Amino acid sequence: MEKKQPFCIALGQGFIITILNDEIAALQDYAMDAGDALWYIMGTDAWLELQTKGAKPAMVLRSYDKIYFTCFINNDIAEKIAGFEESGIIVLSSNEALTSEQLLKDFDEDSSLDDIGHWIENKNKKEGVVIEGFLVCYYSKETRKRLHGGDYID
Repeated sequence: MEKKQPFCIALGQGFIITILNDEIAALQDYAMDAGDALWYIMGTDAWLELQTKGAKPAMVLRSYDKIYFTCFINNDIAEKIAGFEESGIIVLSSNEALTSEQLLKDFDEDSSLDDIGHWIENKNKKEGVVIEGFLVCYYSKETRKRLHGGDYID
């Protein structure tokens, strides 16, 4: 599969979905079972943060010692994310190319975590597409300072 750049879409008020290839494979050992198709990464193992790269807003998945990926986002999504102190963001990884058009067609604005989990299971079981879904913590700068204390990095 040709390597694609990560991208973000917004669903409703609470869900931002970032789609990428294998950038998070190294985090697999840290994933905790959430009881369905979505796993979660503890915010002390890795987290998403909003940064500006050049003049472009970006979501960056990082840990204390590694950057896993940078996903450039549009200004509307950046403004929405900037309003969060902390949130869970779904990160999907697939063995087949996914497009924003396909995802916006497959999901409603108010799709729930259960809806997204069922979609993942359906793709995996019925269509043979391998999709892994992770809930990753997003923290604002202020929240990272509060939660990470002396371990805070900027």
